[in-house]
Amino acid sequence: MSRTGSEPLVELHQVGKIYYLGENRITALKSVNLSIQRGEFVAVWGPSGSGKSTLCNLIGLLDICSSGTVRFDGQDVTALSDDRRSELRNRGIGFVFQNFNLIPVLSALENVMLPLQIAGISTGRAKRAARKRLAEVGLGEHEAHRPAKLSGGQQQRVAIARALVTDPALVIADEPTANLDSENALRITELMRRLNSNNGTTFVFSTHDQRLLERVERQILMRDGEIIDDRSPEQPLMRLDRTVGL
Repeated sequence: MSRTGSEPLVELHQVGKIYYLGENRITALKSVNLSIQRGEFVAVWGPSGSGKSTLCNLIGLLDICSSGTVRFDGQDVTALSDDRRSELRNRGIGFVFQNFNLIPVLSALENVMLPLQIAGISTGRAKRAARKRLAEVGLGEHEAHRPAKLSGGQQQRVAIARALVTDPALVIADEPTANLDSENALRITELMRRLNSNNGTTFVFSTHDQRLLERVERQILMRDGEIIDDRSPEQPLMRLDRTVGL
């Protein structure tokens, strides 16, 4: 599954995550060990409450673990300050959300430009990079359209272009097809797969959609805060389905 023999892009060692809701202690992850190599295309799946979103948040440096260590691009990020972790995240990680999270008053081009402008990139340079990414996802002719004038599939493609505009090493996609019909869901999956293949960008996405699992090269199954299986799609899934009761 690894495309190179180099150091993993992401590495989790004995990672645990605990949340407190009032007096309730919720264990979201239990001693998780995981390595993701550069260029992989990975789905994290499992029933609701299995810990897959928590895992993706830790991989994407959106949250910090309660125990264990997380390494990103060779650096231990476990004890980094919020500012340093934010800087590393903004430079090296892109995000795609199930609700698209586009800004309604901005055009497709302006939405894609936004991460670069936040990073202090000049308007001209940001515009060139955003146009390149929009063309890459097949929306070059829609750059002036605001989100309300775009279909759900088109909005998700804008979100993918925005995630890629900073040339991140890693893209985290949280249920990227959840709000799309079957046809658009498959188109978005194939688009991400093509970008992964052409650009070498690492993709990690969480999903409930079993139709998409056969299109990834690695499936990580979670239950009750633990990784209970980690396999390629060529391996049979019948045992997994019985295990999680799906």
